[in-house]
This record gives sequence, C-alpha cells and structure tokens, in this order.
Amino acid sequence: MIFQNARVLTFDATNRVLDRGAVAIRHDGTIGGVYEAENAPRAAPGEEVVDVRGKLLMPALINCHTHLYSTLARGIALPGRAPRNFLEILKKLWWRLDRALNEEDVYQSAMVGLIDAAKCGVGTLVDHHSSPNACPGSLDRLEQAFREVGVRGVLCYETTDRNGPVRAREGLRENVRFLERLRGQPSDGLVAGSFGLHASFTLGDRTLRACVEAAKSLGAGFHVHVAEDRCDVVQARQRVRKSPVGRLLDLGVLDERALAAHCVHVNARDIAQLACHRINVVHNPQSNCNNAVGTAKLLEMMEHGVLVGLGSDGYSPRMWEEFKAALHLQKLRRRDPHVGSAEVYAAALLNNRTIAQKIWGMQLGQIEPGAQADLILVDYYPPTPLHSENLFGHILFGIANAPVDSLLVRGRYVIRGKECVTVDERAVAEKAASHARALWERF
Repeated sequence: MIFQNARVLTFDATNRVLDRGAVAIRHDGTIGGVYEAENAPRAAPGEEVVDVRGKLLMPALINCHTHLYSTLARGIALPGRAPRNFLEILKKLWWRLDRALNEEDVYQSAMVGLIDAAKCGVGTLVDHHSSPNACPGSLDRLEQAFREVGVRGVLCYETTDRNGPVRAREGLRENVRFLERLRGQPSDGLVAGSFGLHASFTLGDRTLRACVEAAKSLGAGFHVHVAEDRCDVVQARQRVRKSPVGRLLDLGVLDERALAAHCVHVNARDIAQLACHRINVVHNPQSNCNNAVGTAKLLEMMEHGVLVGLGSDGYSPRMWEEFKAALHLQKLRRRDPHVGSAEVYAAALLNNRTIAQKIWGMQLGQIEPGAQADLILVDYYPPTPLHSENLFGHILFGIANAPVDSLLVRGRYVIRGKECVTVDERAVAEKAASHARALWERF
C-alpha cells in the first residue's frame, strides 16, 4: 500500500514535516519508505494506492495507562451520599463495579472502549484490569476484544488483597497464566502482557513478595498505581515508615520494566529514586482532576530525568484531551505561562512510544523505514505554515481538535472514513447497553 499526497509528520530522528509526501507500507505491516511526493516509487502491480488529498498522516497515538473495564459505568448512578474523597470514590464506585462484572461484561466493556479509542486515533493501549468475581480467563476475553477490533494491547490483572487472600491468589495466578501462555506461543505483535498490582495501600508484604517471586521467570514488568492519593502515602508511612515508592522499590516491584501510574504524591527523594532506577511513570491528568487527588509534579520529574508518559486512567479515550490537560495543569502549578510545552510534547509523543517500545521490542510511534505502520489520517489542513519548529502550536490549537479520518495498525485499517471497519460498531453498542443494564442492577 502507498499513501500519496499526504502532509506527513514523521516524528523520526529529524522530526521531518513533508508538505507533500508519500509513505509505503510493506505486507508485513511495517513502513517501507517515506518520500517527497516527486520521489515516490511506482506502485507494484495490484498494490493499493491511496490518494489522501492533503490529509495529515502521522503515527497513531498511544495510551500508557487505562481501565477498559470502566466503560460500562458511563452514566451510572451512585446510591446515597456522593463520595467525598478518593477512598470513597473507590469504595462506592470502582470497587463495587469491578466485583459486579461477569466475564461477558469484561468483553463487552473492552469492545466499546477499544472502538472509542480507535476512533480517537489511539492504536496502542496499556490496560489494567480488575474483575474479582470473574478473574480466571478474564485476560483472554480482553485479548479477544483487542484482536477483533485490531488495536495493540498490553494486558494485566490487578492483584490486590482488598478482596481477601483467595482473590489475591487468583489475581496472581491470572497474571502468571496469561504471561506464560504469551511466552509459549509466537508473537504477532498485537498483544503483550505485564504483571498487574493495584497499589501499595491494598497489598501486604506477603502478596507482594509472592508476586515478585512469581514474576522472576516471566520477563514482564509490574503495572501498579503509585501515590495516586495521599492515602497511599499515609498508609505506607504507617506500615513501614517509607513512601510507596520506597516500599515498592525495596520489595523488588519497581525496576526499569515497571509502569508506575500517577505518582502524584511523590517527594524529592522519591523522584530521585524513580530517576535512578529508570522507572516508567505514567501521568493521568484528567483522572487526577476528576478525583481531586492533586497534580503530578511532571516538570520536576522530567527535569530530574524520569521517563514520564501519558495515560487516561480510563477517564477518556481522547489522548489529545489528556495532552491539553497536562499542559494547562503544569502552567497553573508553576503560575508560569511559558512552561510545560516541551515536557507534555515529550510525554505524549516521545516517551509513550519509548515505554511501548520497551514492552514490545519494536519501533512504534514514528514514520520511518522498518517502524510499525501504526498510523492515523487526520482531517487537518493547516491555515498557516507548518514545520518542525512550530509543530507544538499546530498540535495544540489545530491537530488535537481535528477529526480522525482513519487508523491503521500493522498497516491494516481499523478505522476508515471515520467508520470502524473491523467490527459492527452499532451492534457492539447495542449489546453492551444490554449488559450494562444488567450490570447496573447487580451494582
């Protein structure tokens, strides 16, 4: 396949912007070449040539932390008094919801969430799943949804002690079972795994040590919430006189393969440790605002060399909204309108791909020969000059607001002409609504 007459944002080593470019995609789903229009190769007999008529072609977006199981909670009513703090939000909403999920809910919620994400230009999602009463095999149902929609996924199960020792062991076993199965079969690059943990404040030392021991031979990092709310810090200090970062480091949970979601309430020592141990941190700005837990020290972490990516925490499928929220929050934190641009650009478009590449071991998030052909076509026709030096301004005020016309993952269409081509979106929504009604009754 060859895309012609595209405005190409490569995000390669030189960050090229081609006003009239062409991109060739190989049969194996990788980029074959990137050309100025006049230097584009002739199509081979039978090869598809797509004239995109000036649309913007760029790498697909990546979401480094989400919760697809939350999709069927959209619009749900909570009985009684509204939650007043983070712990009450967990207890009155999310921990009740995940206990109410059955196996089919897991699948239906993922299908809706993945279609939503794909239509927003997201080609890779790193999911963190929980369904205590439908735990065994739940990651297989998630994988089924990822394969049917056709986007990339990194999957794990949320191990926690909050539902008792039996459920904790089930969570551990589900992670081990899924990771062993992935390791025992040839990878097609669509689904990978990590080892899921909830957070320091719902995990005892015995369970954490068991998870660390179980993970030793699996070659996967841990995916865990870290210092999202002050309650995590208070509990860790009371338990072991350490911060959540210090406790998880000492127990062997955090290393350069780990994903530490949130890290809102970290101090200078924590930041130094995150940098020293090369921990991957994922900032989730809109969720943090919604839960009123605070604002992550994004600038300080990145100034000290912490690799910080961007996620949604299940709040929204729109990663451009997370991009904007992250930028504006850092300006407010510093009370300085000049800060944040470089850091947020790096988190969303450079660090997310680095985190994904660590997991997958292949090139993602750039348009250059050999990279994976995970691409989006965007209905953006710049009304002012667009080049690598002013790209941030075009992203913030233009590209982030423009409709996504198409998404390709591994060189195959998932969205084309704003329609999902892999599954029947309307049928999925109708079936999900039926399951949501039953779920809400159990809730």
